[in-house]
Amino acid sequence: MSKRTKPTSQDTLSRVELQLALLLRRAERTSAARAPRSGHSPALERSGYLLLVALSTEGPLGINALAERQGLDASTVTRQVVSLEKAGFVRRSRDPRDGRAVQVEATPEGRQQLEHERTRRSALYDEVLEHWSPLERALLAELLERLNQDLDAFRRATEE
Repeated sequence: MSKRTKPTSQDTLSRVELQLALLLRRAERTSAARAPRSGHSPALERSGYLLLVALSTEGPLGINALAERQGLDASTVTRQVVSLEKAGFVRRSRDPRDGRAVQVEATPEGRQQLEHERTRRSALYDEVLEHWSPLERALLAELLERLNQDLDAFRRATEE
């Protein structure tokens, strides 16, 4: 009989890293595979979705504010905004407080597409987590929120 050794802290961290990498890949593949059947707009990929969530939650924002909230470079956010604007999901206008700056806001079509996307994604995870109890689902949501908050805090601390 072989003796089982206790997992080390490093073993646990290696498992976390691997499972997160697998989660990100599988979540994207699963969502993409289901999208064509649900009338998913190709213009609203993950980046566009997250920008529309920020705009719908906070109202019109400047490019730099959007970039800060997304943890991205302003040039990257500008490209994403251009794509969303071409799809009719956002509108750019001059900031009334500073005519040199641009602010971005979700259009009614963008808010409608966001709601459609939220419904589609929620239905997908309702199906995936079908055998999870309400408590397990709530715990998963809480731990993912905490992980995202800690990742944001870590990024901000390393950028200072």
